[in-house]
Amino acid sequence: MQAREVAEDVQQVAHFAFSASPQGFDPVRNTEMIDAVAQRQVLECLTEYDYLAQNEAIVGQLAESWSVSADGLEWRFQLKKDARFFDPFEPPLWPTRGRTVTAHDVLFSWLRQADARSNSQGFWAMDGIFLGLNEFRAATGALDPNAAAAAMAAALKDGIAGIQVVNDYELLLRLQQPDPKLPNRLAMTYFAVYPYEAVSKDGRSMRDEPVGSAPFTLEYWLPGQTLLLRRTPNWRQEVSPFGDGALLPYLDRVEFHVVRDVNTRNEMFEAGTIDRVAVGNAARNQFLDNKLALQQDYVQRGMALLDYQRADTTMLAFGMEDPVVGDIPGDPAGNAKRKLLRRALALAFPYERWHADIRKDFPSTPARSFLPPMVPGASSLPPSQWNHSDIALAAKLLAQAGYPEGRGLPELEFLLSGTDPLSTSIGELYVAGLKRIGVRCKAVPLLYHQQIARSRSGNAQIFLRAWVLDWPDGALILQNFHSPQANTGVNLSRFMEPDFDALFERYRALPEGPQRLALLLEMHALLEDLVPAVAIDHRRASLLIQPWLGNFFAHPFNAYFCKYYRILKH
Repeated sequence: MQAREVAEDVQQVAHFAFSASPQGFDPVRNTEMIDAVAQRQVLECLTEYDYLAQNEAIVGQLAESWSVSADGLEWRFQLKKDARFFDPFEPPLWPTRGRTVTAHDVLFSWLRQADARSNSQGFWAMDGIFLGLNEFRAATGALDPNAAAAAMAAALKDGIAGIQVVNDYELLLRLQQPDPKLPNRLAMTYFAVYPYEAVSKDGRSMRDEPVGSAPFTLEYWLPGQTLLLRRTPNWRQEVSPFGDGALLPYLDRVEFHVVRDVNTRNEMFEAGTIDRVAVGNAARNQFLDNKLALQQDYVQRGMALLDYQRADTTMLAFGMEDPVVGDIPGDPAGNAKRKLLRRALALAFPYERWHADIRKDFPSTPARSFLPPMVPGASSLPPSQWNHSDIALAAKLLAQAGYPEGRGLPELEFLLSGTDPLSTSIGELYVAGLKRIGVRCKAVPLLYHQQIARSRSGNAQIFLRAWVLDWPDGALILQNFHSPQANTGVNLSRFMEPDFDALFERYRALPEGPQRLALLLEMHALLEDLVPAVAIDHRRASLLIQPWLGNFFAHPFNAYFCKYYRILKH
């Protein structure tokens, strides 16, 4: 049975609402999760998450199969021979609007991500992974533009040591060190594959005219308002895993609308104009009972409530290059006092009010450590000493740091990553918390990209940091403290500790087991001692689903698997 024959009397159009707007479809410019959500609908990677498994299991997307050497350093990927790019825009890149995806496209897309001239936001995802890639990046960052261009031309022609085109449908990858989760890494949209023509032709841009090989193409995009996708004509024949014999995708169109106001999104769901909605604090009383279960009238209407633990951590972070709260080279006595100050500032954070007023006890899990609960080793770590409110101890540490009751301490600065009412409330919450120990603090509302830019430049004193894992691996959260990531938008605290770096390098190269756990415990102890940040909580996610949205599962590592969704009769 073909997909067009499935529920043929039902319009196969899905409707969703984003709380924020994607910035574009170019993987090099991917800065936020919402960008990856949009890009995943029109671009493909070598691998993707197994939708039915609902965990970190990986299957091929553009890759038909792969193998790895016994030492874990060499991977071979065979590409699907029926994968094709499709260009829906005018004038099209090719007379037939499409061409076959080859290993050369993989090489081009990844090299462009690593090219220093691209100012990529995602190089951190491949930094230190492939042999020769960091050297390639250094060469493309040469002051002589001709030398940089020559380095790119040579790499496109012959590959680099760690990324080699064997033939049109085979790719050989050589790693600097074993990476057991490489297939998971390659599912990140930073590794999306697209044709060089889409960025080399004058007047074309992957930002707003993306060309990919996915089941959907971009039909219309008004930034900040509307994103419309349509089914890719003659997409390759992939059979649905749901056993009905249908070809993917079921949907003919997908409509995303940017609706920033949470109450409006809830009203749209109530009216049936969107097919799913996240259940946050604003929807708690509207949809849930006092036991946080779906109210019976919604159950009777066929709606479903899905709850799952997100693989993320929200933390309170300190700028380690800041002269007041940081760690300054060559000043051991001052650093000892500043360490006491960071501990005091962490203990003065009003965690109880955070959970009651910001999260409203729903939906989040208070953090024991930086590792989310589903990450191996998380349950073995001792609880942090600093991520709970203890005003008496905070005041004592503050005095030991040389600032009894805050005297002599200059006014601190807490950077917010938004100007919305919630961000303002967070600022007020922490300012009030520090006031309890006599510390003066000013909350500074910034746009997200402004806060990131200040943190990356080392010009941030105190800020919140939320980090989402792409698969349950402790290395993905601990890289926030890895020195080489200080200039990539990952290590925003700019924490520079050689002992931690050495442990981390060994840790990320090992599979799960006793050796890895021992290294994890050592890194945890270092972070507990030096306090570049403290973990606050791990968010949970709750979704309300309309009864007509079929084949829907809540996947922790991919929020929208649109190619599997189906609209049922209603």
